[in-house]
Amino acid sequence: MQLSGFRYFLLISLILTFIPSRADLKSDTTKSITIDSTRIFYFQSSFDSLFLGAIHAVDTSSFNVTDFDALEKTNGNFATLSNIGSPHKSLVLQNSFYNGYHTENQVFSQILPGEDDIRFVMPLLPFSELYYTMGAKKEQQFDVSFARQLFPRFTIGMEFALNNSPGIYKNSKSENTRVYFTGRYYTKNERYGLTGHYIHNKIKFQENGGIQNDSIFENNIESDRRLIPINLTDAENLVKESGFGFEQYFNFVKPNPVKVNDSTFQPRRFQFGRLTHRFSYQRNQMIYSEETPLADFYAIFDPVIDSNNSYDSVYQSIVKNQLYLSTLGYKKYTAGVPFYFYAGAEHVYIVQSDSLKKSIYNQINPFGGIRISLFKSSYLDGKIKLISGSYGAGDLHIDAGVKQFLGTSERNLGNLFFRVNIINQSPSWMFERYQSNHFRWENTFSKSKYVTFNGGYSFKGITVGGRFHIMDKYIYYNKFARPQQSTGTSNYRNLYTNFHVYPGKFEISGSFDFQNVSNDSIIHLPKYSGKLKFSIAQDLFSKAATIKPGFTIHWFSEYYADSYMPALRAFYLQDEKKIGNYPFVDVFITLKVKRANLFLEYANVFGLFGDYNYYTTVHYPMRDPRLYFGIKWRFFK
Repeated sequence: MQLSGFRYFLLISLILTFIPSRADLKSDTTKSITIDSTRIFYFQSSFDSLFLGAIHAVDTSSFNVTDFDALEKTNGNFATLSNIGSPHKSLVLQNSFYNGYHTENQVFSQILPGEDDIRFVMPLLPFSELYYTMGAKKEQQFDVSFARQLFPRFTIGMEFALNNSPGIYKNSKSENTRVYFTGRYYTKNERYGLTGHYIHNKIKFQENGGIQNDSIFENNIESDRRLIPINLTDAENLVKESGFGFEQYFNFVKPNPVKVNDSTFQPRRFQFGRLTHRFSYQRNQMIYSEETPLADFYAIFDPVIDSNNSYDSVYQSIVKNQLYLSTLGYKKYTAGVPFYFYAGAEHVYIVQSDSLKKSIYNQINPFGGIRISLFKSSYLDGKIKLISGSYGAGDLHIDAGVKQFLGTSERNLGNLFFRVNIINQSPSWMFERYQSNHFRWENTFSKSKYVTFNGGYSFKGITVGGRFHIMDKYIYYNKFARPQQSTGTSNYRNLYTNFHVYPGKFEISGSFDFQNVSNDSIIHLPKYSGKLKFSIAQDLFSKAATIKPGFTIHWFSEYYADSYMPALRAFYLQDEKKIGNYPFVDVFITLKVKRANLFLEYANVFGLFGDYNYYTTVHYPMRDPRLYFGIKWRFFK
């Protein structure tokens, strides 16, 4: 889709923003109320989040307006390819639970929103927000956010994002499109509520396999990056995810308000007993294609089946139904809930088709959880999920934690926290059985087991802590890009700090990690990595505008970074080349005028000094120094 295609989405959102609704017409006849329309809130995933107080404000600060790259929206560091919107991998070890059957694209995890990432916006007034960024080599990004209440208690929303980045190396163009629509309705007494969504993600990413000769780049022999030879000239990955779903709840107990005085009512203190039903359908499509499968890049891997063309496809359909009871009622909590318990079951129906065969799986997975708060200072929570059925039977996930404030949640000297996470899971389908033009395997791996302890201290935006992982029968891609399972147990230690503070006119955020793995032959990670973002604010024109100059630094220590395999959409081990110990420095200046945020950013400043060693993935140089311009503008009725 070209940039002109945005006009359709833009026109709809602006029309719906400014046309009157039944709710607006009704409010015109009532007493005028002062509303802070710049504060927009949302909740994610489930109605439970709304009632448990997990409500977030839509970011309007100029500090984060430069984070147009999805990887910049976190405090972490990632290995990625040379172009924005490309495959990526966290530089800090992460073990996640597969939920019985793993269908996610891990290398696109930060740029492919799932159903749990969908925002249900709660606008006070109809609004639209536009976010446009323009960079070198015709790189463009455009986001549209829209939400409004069409009539009382019924709200619709939309979020649309497009990234078009041609890339500075041959065959490295990326086109990412992400869109979802939402709706939310609840009855007047809030006894029944309903949300719905439709989501569609598409990634079309050219794969060049990296450059053939690193010395050409490192010695700057060829300054025109389009002339540097690459490994693959016509390979491409296409990833599509689409689906829809809804959630509905019903409170067994009627509201039955208690009269406080002649005009004020409040709910009874204890009103609980809620039944929640969630349904979702998702279809995934993954296609790797190329016209020259005999390229030298694949010489050390499996012999090809079709020497004329590669077209490796995988199709997945997933239907989920969840039904559970909880102790929630009508009250919306702003602090910790005194007691919250839920329990239910999930049915999952999965159909997968590839070049090998068609497989069908059924699962019934019981789950439950609990939260308890004591004396406004101690908070405990835990959840458990068990997988049963035709795939992953016996997989188990337990996550539990405690948070203790040194004082109360309102007045304290910080809090201490501790969590334990236990995972027992079957291998991903990709590890067990796979057949393509370049790779084929049939494996019978054992279940992997992970135990993670995480504890630390947090105070006024600063968190310090440590993690300790115990990993048994860890599965990884070896040096030949084939799945392999370790025979023993490995340990992983991680000391970390995260911070976001506002001393005076300054705003500072970032993170720092120290990592150590007992078996570094199967897991390659930088020992040190960090990110720092700094800015200083200065008011202009009698506080009519605010200007913020600043900088961002990413850095990680030297290590044997993983290679990337396009035909698998996966990172795998290598021990031939180290990369790292290079400061990726971006400088920026932002200007906020009323509801508009503008910025200029110059990325990779150190690339101007002739040190051509800026990699995060082997054989994929990061982009040269470049300029970006962007604007983020919010419209209200």
